[in-house]
This record gives sequence, structure tokens and C-alpha cells, in this order.
Amino acid sequence: MADRLVFPYVINRQYAPDERTRPFLPVSLRNRHHEVQSLALVDSGADLNVLPYDVGIKLGGIWDEQEQIVGLSGIAGQVESRGFLVEVTVGNWPIIKMGFAWTNEADVPIILGQVSFFSHFNICFMRSRQQFELELVRRQ
Repeated sequence: MADRLVFPYVINRQYAPDERTRPFLPVSLRNRHHEVQSLALVDSGADLNVLPYDVGIKLGGIWDEQEQIVGLSGIAGQVESRGFLVEVTVGNWPIIKMGFAWTNEADVPIILGQVSFFSHFNICFMRSRQQFELELVRRQ
């Protein structure tokens, strides 16, 4: 199993109508028996992972059963958010459990931020090459 994977920047018109490429990562999200394949924005400026409302529903989440998160900023600070634990898989790497701020908005992308995505991966953005690299951090 490779410890490094390289991904191209892609255009994702679902969340950005412009023609700009961005570091969207193909991921598999799982909660119990529910699974969603999607693109997630790797965002070094985001403090937290963010999950749009509709994706949380597809993962079997029940909004009223999740604990409300307070004191958020950025995109998650503008809307009500709930904590949601999700299993995330990138490529053929091991499953990693990560907490997300599950928003009550559907118009935001899945965002992978500093806590906790960047705790599990070293990321190198190479905008001039239109690609980014992930290195899996091996825990002892």
C-alpha cells in the first residue's frame, strides 16, 4: 500500500459555478450501514471538517439526535451545526473516524479541514502543477 497519493485539481460546478480548479478529493464516507461516495474540498484554511445537510441525511444521521456545536467560524459559523462522527476512506488506505460539523445547509461542499483531516495526512498543494499530494501519517 502506497503511503503517498497524488490527485489532480478538478472543477466541481456543484459548489462553484466558475471554471476554477480546486483540490477536491474523492472520498468514501460511512456511518453504520450507510455509505456516500463524493468529492470533498481539502481546505487548509478550514478549522473543522464540514458536512452538508443532505449528505448527513444520506449517511443515516438524525439531526435532532446530534449535539449542537457552538462557537464556529467561517462557513460553519453562519449556520447551525451539529457534531457528527463519520468513517472516512481515501483510496485503499485504512478507515479513519473523523468528526464533522454537520450543517443544516445543503449548498456547502464537504470540507476537510485542520481538525481532524490534517491530523491524519500531510498535504502538499502544488497549484502550478494543478495537483495535490496526500501522505498518510502512520501512528506508532
